[in-house]
Amino acid sequence: MPEHRTTGRFAVVTGGSEGLGLAIAGALARDGADLILVARNRGKLETAAKELGRHGTVVHTVPADLSAPDAPARIAAHVGNLTDRVDTLVNNVGTAHFASLADTTVDEMNTMWHLNVQVPLLLSRQLLPALVNARGSIINISSYWARKMVAGRHSAAYSATRGALNSMTLALASELGPQGVRVNAIAPGAVRTPQYERSYLAPMTAEERTAHDEQIEHSYPLGRLGTAQDIATAAAYLASAQWTTGTILAVDGGLTIR
Repeated sequence: MPEHRTTGRFAVVTGGSEGLGLAIAGALARDGADLILVARNRGKLETAAKELGRHGTVVHTVPADLSAPDAPARIAAHVGNLTDRVDTLVNNVGTAHFASLADTTVDEMNTMWHLNVQVPLLLSRQLLPALVNARGSIINISSYWARKMVAGRHSAAYSATRGALNSMTLALASELGPQGVRVNAIAPGAVRTPQYERSYLAPMTAEERTAHDEQIEHSYPLGRLGTAQDIATAAAYLASAQWTTGTILAVDGGLTIR
């Protein structure tokens, strides 16, 4: 077992127990950051911490449901007990409900607005002193759905939240730059995560799966879905790119250029 090290550099990653969040946490750890992972499921958090800790990374876990109104303040208090500096905050947690305008409910809209827009804003506010102290950066995980619509998948409410997150990224980059804090976002295309497998691919018949694969080859110039590592590589870049702020980085295999 490698010895743990304390680097003095901390990365806070929400939704850090699987999928994109876990991959991003791993990439930041490989670049020398110790980790504070936030997620709802304690078991998944413990598994993620063990996996990442094998590489010598110090991993702290914060079990929290970000849909709770007081979650950002409680998470910030937990982080404050560990460190007075946050070098990277990755706002990765989000949710999506796809429905036609007629079928979109107020509850669905409120849930998406809270998790996709308010939580990144509120957590950034709560951690702002620590981000300023580190001259750190915020990375918001957005989506191609802010820019590109897909025939047959109705996304008005969801796309609105992703567009809002992109605009918020630009506004915060302008506001916080003079304090030394950079703010960027990643807009992934479709990524083959455990959630994508469970909710989208698993219910498909063999014929639907074949049609899906053909559609991916047609829609993406690079001919494939993304991987979590594709997004993690981009996050590691933005975390270290000291003259990059206010960028919405499309990591989507070329999807949004067609």
